[in-house]
Amino acid sequence: MNSARTLFVTGMIQIIPVAAAGIVDGLVFGILARQAGLGIAEALLFSLLVNAGSSQFAAVGLISQGIVGWPILVSAALLNARHLLYGLSLGPHFRGTPPWKLSLMAAGLNDETYALTSTYLASGQKPSLSFFAGASAVDYLIWNASTLAGAWFGAVFTETEAYGLDFAFVATFLGFLAINLLSPFHVKVAAGAAAVACLAYWGGGGTAAVIAGTLTAVVMGAVIRER
Repeated sequence: MNSARTLFVTGMIQIIPVAAAGIVDGLVFGILARQAGLGIAEALLFSLLVNAGSSQFAAVGLISQGIVGWPILVSAALLNARHLLYGLSLGPHFRGTPPWKLSLMAAGLNDETYALTSTYLASGQKPSLSFFAGASAVDYLIWNASTLAGAWFGAVFTETEAYGLDFAFVATFLGFLAINLLSPFHVKVAAGAAAVACLAYWGGGGTAAVIAGTLTAVVMGAVIRER
């Protein structure tokens, strides 16, 4: 029978290939946060406290356009709504776990830790909070270390236009979009959200475009059945 310490170390080791893929994202986020006007400490606190890549990118994108307050909260909530599904998926495996432990687990639940944990459970392994904790700790460390490195780079190299980083926001989100267009259904959702966002921008500016486009994508994804 595996001890808690052994499972913790196993989780630490197995998350490395998954979390390492986010190093570039962390670097880019740190650079974009600096480009949006955040300090190094603010960029790092962003990752330390939020720990959710997609919503962090959305937030600094809005901040760079001078949009603050409720639009950031709404977009972050919508982008992270998938975490509810992650929790519902893993929840049955952790019945009987004290609520305070589940709260700590929820804080470390993201795309990477969910993917690893669900694969671990699918292989026939028993649910282990120690395994999840080890994976979460390393994933958290890698994300924040790469954010700090990117923020430092962004502080040293302030002439972002000379390196093409003035286009980094657009390129980053186009990249996120491209790797998620996996079926004709995804293309339809993207096209529908883009069309609504353009109309909203024409009528109400950047804030309206972000909220309307995000809501459209969420509603289409929830209502329309993929074929």
